[in-house]
Amino acid sequence: MSGSGAEKSRSNAWAWPVGILVGLAISIPSFGSKGGVAFGVALGIAFAIAFGATGKRSEGGKADGDRSEGGADGPHRG
Repeated sequence: MSGSGAEKSRSNAWAWPVGILVGLAISIPSFGSKGGVAFGVALGIAFAIAFGATGKRSEGGKADGDRSEGGADGPHRG
């Protein structure tokens, strides 16, 4: 279970099939069936990483480590 302060994030799983399909669509007509598939998968992985498949997009505005309320220890109430 997640607590009330859990970070919400959206999955970028859509980037893998899109990247691989784009890579295959470019490489198969260029290199033929055998070399095109191998090069297309490699190119597709590169496209998927470029589309952001490995990172998570946070819906919140704060980045990790952003502690604007009071420094490294949090807010000081004195």
